[in-house]
Amino acid sequence: MAAPAPKPPTGNTNDEALEILRRLEPVLARMSSDLNAVKTDLNAVKTDLNTVRTEQARQADVLVRLDERQRKQGEDLARLDGRVSQLPTLYQLAGLIFAIFGASFVLIHFAAGH
Repeated sequence: MAAPAPKPPTGNTNDEALEILRRLEPVLARMSSDLNAVKTDLNAVKTDLNTVRTEQARQADVLVRLDERQRKQGEDLARLDGRVSQLPTLYQLAGLIFAIFGASFVLIHFAAGH
C-alpha cells in the first residue's frame, strides 16, 4: 500500500511561517541563555587553565633548582665515598697496633740491658 501524497498547503503560508517562528521563539531564547552559560563556563575554564600554566611554570623552576641541588649532593657523596675508601681497614689498624706493641717490647727489652 502506497503512502498518501502530502497535501498542498491550504491557506496563507506566511501565517504558517509566523506560527512556526512563534513556537520556536521560547526554544531560541532558552538556547541563547544556555549559550551564554556555556560562554561563562568557557571563560572560567580559560582562567583556570591560565592558573594551571602559571603554577606549572613555577613548578618547573622548583624542579630545576632541585635538580641542581641533587647534582651537587651527588658530587659531594662521590667525594665522600672516595675519602672513605681511603680509610684503613680494621685489620690494618689491628696490625699497626700490634706492630707498635712489638716495637715497644723490642725497644724496652734491648734498651734495658745497657
